[in-house]
Amino acid sequence: MTTRRMVIGTMLSVASLAVAACADNESKGQPTGLQSSAKLTPNPSISGAWIYKSPTAKFSQYRQVMIDPVVVYGGPEANFGDISPADRQNYAQIVTAEFVRVIGEKYPIARVPGPNVLRVHTTLIGVRTTVGGVATITRVMPIGIAINAVRGAAGEGGSMTGGIELAVEVHDSQTNELLAGAVRQVSPAAFDIEATLSTGDTVKVSAADAAKLLRDALDRNLKS
Repeated sequence: MTTRRMVIGTMLSVASLAVAACADNESKGQPTGLQSSAKLTPNPSISGAWIYKSPTAKFSQYRQVMIDPVVVYGGPEANFGDISPADRQNYAQIVTAEFVRVIGEKYPIARVPGPNVLRVHTTLIGVRTTVGGVATITRVMPIGIAINAVRGAAGEGGSMTGGIELAVEVHDSQTNELLAGAVRQVSPAAFDIEATLSTGDTVKVSAADAAKLLRDALDRNLKS
């Protein structure tokens, strides 16, 4: 086989794998085992996402954030494929660490409930695996660059790179009143090379992105 044929064959293989990977990115539906499940409604601006915000919540009174350890979802909508229970717990710990790091960059992290403390409870609903190495190759080969450019323009993650599905529920830390909730999938930016190295790297980058989304939401609501 000539070098040209080998290159073309590899490119076609990468393309077919990328297309196959797209089919495995769908959420299994709205989670039913969350405290916020009955109150969640479809998010009109994000496909496959749900959201809730209490109409009586007064976020301006809060000054600190308490972050619960992330729990692994066990309901019928869990989407972990063949990822082992041990790896699921490891990924949940990665998400916890990233939430504490990112939120802590702007807000004091509280260790105990208090009158001005929000409590963030996060549930890891699913993890889509990354094909380490192959995912990286799709970022540098011409056909892979084209595929990822299209996916990036559509706001999707890169080919052969997974992501996470999270539920974030925000409570008053003293009364446990549910103030807000959201469920959505998060994937790294299409050309984030660091996130293509392994599923663990993908989870870490996705968790940081999810934490930034939460931090932005806190910025909007706590200052209003």
